[in-house]
Amino acid sequence: MRLTEQHLSVLFNIKSKVLDKKTECSGAIFNDGSFSFSCGDKHTARVDDSSDFIWHSHPSGKLMMSFDDWICFFISKALFAALFADDRILVVKKTDFHLELHERLYRTAVEFKGFPSILYRNYIAILDDYFDVEIENLKEDEISPDLFRVEYQVIDNK
Repeated sequence: MRLTEQHLSVLFNIKSKVLDKKTECSGAIFNDGSFSFSCGDKHTARVDDSSDFIWHSHPSGKLMMSFDDWICFFISKALFAALFADDRILVVKKTDFHLELHERLYRTAVEFKGFPSILYRNYIAILDDYFDVEIENLKEDEISPDLFRVEYQVIDNK
């Protein structure tokens, strides 16, 4: 995966703004190089699904997307997602392989809107089936970009 110079410039600009935050922040990167920025609480931030490139930060410093982060990415229309943690950035990219997954998750979201526990359970079942894994039996550090077959890049600029 190769990011454009404009993407890299915007990512470093966002990184400079999230490094000192004690809360999780998120937003979207737009085609003109601008970006949105909002802060949530210590563990969550609202997903901004208004572009093809979404981002969020982990004030804990863990450069690992959580199960919930992966669900948000796969159900979003975004092609790219960036995660900022400490001085590193993880960028993941969907491929054509993920198109059907997006549709299945989206249909489930519409069908079970208003029933979060049923919705979450169905998301787990869909991901289990799609990736031929048992999500519930995975340790946190086993939930990786390789598992979900995305292209990815770690940008380390210390």
